[in-house]
Amino acid sequence: MFSSLRSRLWLTYALVISVILGILAFGLFVYVVRNPSVDRQAIQKLDVAAQVVLRRIGEDTSFAGRKQELQNTSEYFSVRIIIFRPDRSSLMDTEKDALALDWPIKGPPPPDRGVIRDQEGEMWLYASRPLPQKAFLVVATPKQGGLRLLKSSQFWEVLRDEFLPPFFRAGGIAFLLSLILAFWMARWVANPLNQMADATRNVAEGEYHTIPLRGPDEVKTLARAFNEMSACVKAGQQSQKDFVANVSHELKTPLTSIQGFSQAILDGTVDTPESLNQAANIIHAESSRMYRLVVDLLDLARLDAGTANLERESVDLAGILRDVSEKLTLQAEEAEVNLSMIVEPLPTCVGDSDRLAQVFTNLVDNALKHTPPAGEVRIHAQYTGKNIDIRVSDTGEGIPLEALPRVFERFYQVDKSRKNGEKPSTGLGLAIAQQIVQAHHGKITVNSTLGVGSVFVVNLPAILPDDTTIMK
Repeated sequence: MFSSLRSRLWLTYALVISVILGILAFGLFVYVVRNPSVDRQAIQKLDVAAQVVLRRIGEDTSFAGRKQELQNTSEYFSVRIIIFRPDRSSLMDTEKDALALDWPIKGPPPPDRGVIRDQEGEMWLYASRPLPQKAFLVVATPKQGGLRLLKSSQFWEVLRDEFLPPFFRAGGIAFLLSLILAFWMARWVANPLNQMADATRNVAEGEYHTIPLRGPDEVKTLARAFNEMSACVKAGQQSQKDFVANVSHELKTPLTSIQGFSQAILDGTVDTPESLNQAANIIHAESSRMYRLVVDLLDLARLDAGTANLERESVDLAGILRDVSEKLTLQAEEAEVNLSMIVEPLPTCVGDSDRLAQVFTNLVDNALKHTPPAGEVRIHAQYTGKNIDIRVSDTGEGIPLEALPRVFERFYQVDKSRKNGEKPSTGLGLAIAQQIVQAHHGKITVNSTLGVGSVFVVNLPAILPDDTTIMK
C-alpha cells in the first residue's frame, strides 16, 4: 500500500505531524497539571471569601459570636477560615480536626496570597487579610496540583470545557493544513523522479528527452546529471552508428577494387603483362590501405579501452622532434615547403617515445600535405613553467570554423579529395593522436584561420628534477 515514494513521504509527514501534536498535547497537559488554572480560580475564590468575611466581621474584634457565621461562610465557599492572634497563634479554625498550617511565628507576615504547607507537608493555597489589633484572617484550600489534581472533578471540568475544545479545533486545522502541505511536498519531490523514470525507459527505447529541472536542489542535481548522461549516451550511440557506417564505407571501397580486379584476372579479362601488373599493383595498394585501416582501428580500440601497451620511461622530447623533422625533410623538399624547428630547453617527461613520435609525425605530415609550395611548417617547443607546449603550425589553406570541433573525430576529413596522387587517409590519424596525448595526461587543441593556416598545440605535463621517475 505504501510502496511508492510519494505515499511513504506522505505517511512520514503525517506521522511526524501526529507525533508533534501528541508531544504538544502532552506538554500542555503537564503544564496544566503543574500550573493549573484551577489554582488561579481557587485563589480568586479565596479572595472573594476573604472579602466576604471582612465585610461580615467589620470592626467587631470579638469573634465569639461570629463562629457560626464564619462556619457557614466556610461551608458555602468550601474553604478553611482561620483567624490568627497578634502572636500568630490560632484563635479560631473552621476545621478544628485538620492539621495546623505552618504559619510563621516570627518575622514578617507571609504575602497576601501564596502556598503554605501543613504539618505533614501538604500544600495549601491561601489568601490573608489583616484584621484590627494586628490579627490575621487566613482563608485556605488544599492545592489541587499533581496527582491530587487528576482526582479532582473540577480539574476535569476545566479540562473538558476550557482546554480540550480549542486544542482539538486548533490541532485539527493544523493537522489538515499540514497534510495538504505534506501532499504538495510529496508531489514536489516525487513528480520529477517519476519523470526521470519515464525518461530512463525512453532512453532504453532509443528516445532521448531533456528533463526539466524541478523540485529540490538534490533532485535538480540528479536531473542535470541525467540530462548530461542522456546527451552522452545519445552522442555515443550516434558516434557508434557513424563509426560503423564509416568503417563499412572505408572497407567497402578497397574491397570493391580488390574484388573487381581479382575477378577480372580470373575471367581472363586482364591477360597482358601490363594489365596484370596494373591489377596487381591496385590490389596490393588497396590491401595495404585496408591493413593500415585495421591496424589504426586496433590501436584506437586499445587506446579507448586503456589496454594499449604504453611504455613509461624518461622521454627526450627534443630528440623526438629532431628525428621527426629529419624523417620528413625529404617530404618537405618534394612539396617545396620550408620545414623549420625551434626547440627551447625542455625538462624531461615520462611516456612512450614511439607513441609520441607517432603523434608529432602525424601532425607534421598533415601540415605538409595541406601547405602549398613556398609555404612554411614550423615546429616550436617550449617549457611554460609547468607544462611542455609543442606547436605545429603551417601556412596552408586553414580549416573552416564549422569543421574545427570535428577534426579529432574518427574518419572525419576536411578535404576528402586526393592531391597529386597521394595515398588516401583513413581519417583516424588525429583521433589516434588525441587518444595518445590523453593517455599521457596531456591535451591537444587546434586553432585555424582560413587562408592563413592552422596551429596544433600538444600540451604535456613535465617531470621536475625532484619528481620520481619510474622507468621500465
